[in-house]
Parts: sequence; structure tokens; C-alpha cells
Amino acid sequence: MSQKTATTGEWFREAFDSRYLEVYPWRDVAAAQAETASAIEWLAAVPGDRFLDLCCGAGRHSFWLKKAGFELISLDLSRDLLAEARRSLGPEAVLVQSDIRSLPLPTASIDHVAMFFTSFGYLPTDEENLEVLKEVARVVRVGGGFLLDLPDRDSVIASLIATSHRSQGDLHIDESRSITADGKRVEKQVTLSRDGNERCYTESVRLYDFAELNALLLASGWECSRVYGNWNGDRYLAANSKRMIVVARRAGEV
Repeated sequence: MSQKTATTGEWFREAFDSRYLEVYPWRDVAAAQAETASAIEWLAAVPGDRFLDLCCGAGRHSFWLKKAGFELISLDLSRDLLAEARRSLGPEAVLVQSDIRSLPLPTASIDHVAMFFTSFGYLPTDEENLEVLKEVARVVRVGGGFLLDLPDRDSVIASLIATSHRSQGDLHIDESRSITADGKRVEKQVTLSRDGNERCYTESVRLYDFAELNALLLASGWECSRVYGNWNGDRYLAANSKRMIVVARRAGEV
């Protein structure tokens, strides 16, 4: 008998359970190695620095950050993904389950923080997303680094695939994508089917252009230093770059 799960306003509480790893199996540890190396270089992070992998998921970037010798904290809201991270990172890893709107970390206790692969913009309003950036700024020392990896807004809109169907083993995945009427969010309706059971939820992510994002960063205590268009380090060009990878530094008090 088909069973459906209703969508809630905070969709990320539903989307990132154990099935996430089945839905996106290519987002693995091996694929994260080069991205982590670039992040370390761009942040000018050195072994022994206190590094926060924020929204770490299953720890695929944390794996390489740990190998690089950082004093690492890996934080995520998903209990299921943190359990997978524990299997990957080992019993001594520092894993924290928390909402990013209220980080259980002391003020100015972190040297660098990274939010890899579109882990910002989940909240429904710019004001709420701004508060996230302020909270991240609170825990980072003045002069500390912040790497924020987001999709390029124009590229997402131009290359949007309206519908798709695929299978991972016996899990069937149907996805429908759209841009909201104001052009500010990309939304994806996901239906997962297995053995007659069906689960549905909607992902909704704010698409920022650089001017919008930079305004939020400035308002929350960050100064943008560089913007890359991909993990190879190419210059960011709106509408021509698939990613918008911002490297910022913690300014003085907000």
C-alpha cells in the first residue's frame, strides 16, 4: 500500500535521512578530495587550525580535512548522515548534531569554516538566511576564513531539467524541477518509491546572484576576498560558471 509523507516547511529535516545516500550515490568521499584540497589552499588553512565543516552530511569532505591535520569539528542536523560520517571518520572524530541557526560553539573559537555543495539558502526568507551568516560569523575569529559553495543562479535557470526518472537498485526516483515565479528559488519535488511504498518531499533553495550574496555577507560581518567559478579555480563569470564559490574573511564586530 502506498504511503506518502507530507512536505513540511523545513524540508531539509525530511530530505537528509539515510536514503539521501541512495538518491545521490555519486557524492562520495573520492569525489570530494580535489574540492577539499582547493578549499584548504584558498582559505590558507594550515594543519592545527580549528576547522568547522558546516552541514557536513556524511562527512565526505571531513574525511580529507581530517587527513590534512586540522582540529576538525563536523556539524550537521541529520542524525542519519552523522552516523554515516562516524563510520567513515572513526570514533575519535568530533561530530556535532545541531541546527546551524544556533551553533553550540563558543564565540571566535573557529579559524575556518566551509559550507560545501549548496548547503546555504534553505530557509524561506533572506532575513533568516542572513541570521545564519551572522551565527557563522559569531563563532569565527576575526580574520578567519569562510568558504561558501553555491550554484550560479543564471546557470541553474538556463540548464534546468523539468523532469527526470532514475533508479538506484530497487529505489525509484522521480524528480520535477521548477523556478519560483519571482525567479529567486529552485524547487525540486522528489518522489521515492520502493516495494509499493512512496515518500514525497520538496527541496527549496534560494538562488542568489553575487550582488545579493555579497550584500548578505557584508551585513553579517564578512568581507569577500575571492570568487571562483569552479573547483579548478577559474574566475567566476555569472551565467557562464556552474558554481559560485566565495572565499570571505571575518571582519570586525557586526
